[in-house]
Amino acid sequence: MGKKILFLLLAFVLLLTSAPMLTQAQTVEQLRVGISSDENTLNPYTYVTGSPGLDLVHLMYDTLFQLDDKNIPIPWLVKDYKVSEDGLTYDLTLHENIMFHDGQPLTANDVKFTIDYFNEYPKSRFTNPLADIQSFEINSDTEFTITLGAADPNFMIQPLADLPILPKHIWSEIDNPDESDNNIGSGPYKLSEHRSGEYYRLEANKEYFLGEPPIGELILPIIEDTTALFTALQSGELDVVSANVSPELVKQFEGNENVKIDQGAGFSTTLLQLNSERYPMSDKDFRKAISLAIDNQYLIDTILLGYAEVGSPGFIHPESPFFNDQLSVDHDMDAARQTLLNAGFEDTNGDGFVEGQDGEEISLEMLVYSDSPTRIRTAEIITEWMNDIGIETSVRAMDMTTVDSLVWPGFDVSQGRDFDLSIWGWSSTMQIFPDRIIELFHSDPSIGSVNIGGYSNEEFDKLAAELQDAIDEGERKELILELQQLITDETPIVTLYYQEIINAYNPNVYDDYTFQLGKGLINKLSFVTLDNEDKEQDDASEVMGGEASSEVTGEEEIDTEAIANESGGRSTLLYLLLGVIVIAGGLFFLKKKGAKKS
Repeated sequence: MGKKILFLLLAFVLLLTSAPMLTQAQTVEQLRVGISSDENTLNPYTYVTGSPGLDLVHLMYDTLFQLDDKNIPIPWLVKDYKVSEDGLTYDLTLHENIMFHDGQPLTANDVKFTIDYFNEYPKSRFTNPLADIQSFEINSDTEFTITLGAADPNFMIQPLADLPILPKHIWSEIDNPDESDNNIGSGPYKLSEHRSGEYYRLEANKEYFLGEPPIGELILPIIEDTTALFTALQSGELDVVSANVSPELVKQFEGNENVKIDQGAGFSTTLLQLNSERYPMSDKDFRKAISLAIDNQYLIDTILLGYAEVGSPGFIHPESPFFNDQLSVDHDMDAARQTLLNAGFEDTNGDGFVEGQDGEEISLEMLVYSDSPTRIRTAEIITEWMNDIGIETSVRAMDMTTVDSLVWPGFDVSQGRDFDLSIWGWSSTMQIFPDRIIELFHSDPSIGSVNIGGYSNEEFDKLAAELQDAIDEGERKELILELQQLITDETPIVTLYYQEIINAYNPNVYDDYTFQLGKGLINKLSFVTLDNEDKEQDDASEVMGGEASSEVTGEEEIDTEAIANESGGRSTLLYLLLGVIVIAGGLFFLKKKGAKKS
């Protein structure tokens, strides 16, 4: 009898271990997230940085699609969708009963209004990707059709997975969005308090259409000093920080049981930005000499302790399928000096520094954020190399607002620029799809919306126009490879490195984060809970006119959208196994005791 019971118990255990485990998402009342800068009033027109600024905006404003942990767009506000075979027509259906924070419904009218509003009041990041929309037809409160004038292979990424949907009943009354402090959206969190320069307080949207968020309240202290930021994490004053952990702190954190490290590939790009409008940076050979003087690997080994990847001279990250692996720039100080000499830059007065081609003195200044020790050290080393090859250069560290006002006045490249060189960085979104290389280097400010160096090249603009019209993936790739080669030859920037993301947090408070490739832990997926029903996407055969694309099959959507915490399931199984062991042990003990009595 004992053996039979034990057999049944073991069979039960096997059944449990082979069946899918239901997971219970972790919930906490409050999470303290340290950020390093004030992001203004956190609406789509007023946020400052891509990370964490836009990430916080997306906690309050939803998008039609959402990039998953591998940056594949998945439906979000959208429940069903279908794309025509020619890639011009998108039929989309919203979830029902989506509400804005003030209780008003979000409908197709709000989606149309948002597109019209960003066209009327341009915000380059959100407005430029809308250019291909030819028409917007509302079929019902939840159904609408978008027709493009030209197929855009990245349309689901941007704008559909990037454009925050605005409530028409509020924003229709706002005619100066850059000064608006309204931040009512439909997202999982609401802004309940903001004290400028001190903190933000976000509360969970309990009526969120995808379910109540797992964190009741997010407190975001603003701590500009990164040392103080990480000290607060180690002491338990913060639960997670948005800033990247300095490589030298990794081992220190690994020895703290209250701090957990999570790391992965980073898509944020650190570069040396040259002002191509200003002499002598306007000279191609002068720019090339600077590039030859820089040893990217030395910067990574010395400053980042190996936690980075060497920057490609064509800008695009090596993990991109469009990366041109034939590009290289060798560090060669002698070649750098010879390049300057051949181009007419010569030290004619014997002071150790070259003069211009007409004998004018050259003295350059490199701008850098004063709150970034890593960038400051990068700038210092590069200026040493530039001085070694005869280009007199000094570092000027200033606060972020001042540097931005000189490099990118009003965040509008058409307003010009006032700098020589700058250590600059672009957030991960610039690497998600390769077409953004056009925005970085096109001479027309309405197209080259982030061409902060004022670079201008007719051949680049011509190739960019061909890429914008190209639909065939093979043709697109060839053009993107060619554009990277041109940028390597022209050197309007020097891509230094892609710093690896190293995030630190207290796992004892919350351990349900999702690491998003190229972005890290601070992203929307870390702060929402999706149940199994939400994870099931509709038949992917509807995509692309009835043929399932390899990028949007139902199987991949389910896999990439899995954000439930597995620890709850493992804990449940562990308790069951312990229970079985106790019961089995008890039966064995009783059997032995009975045998002794007899």
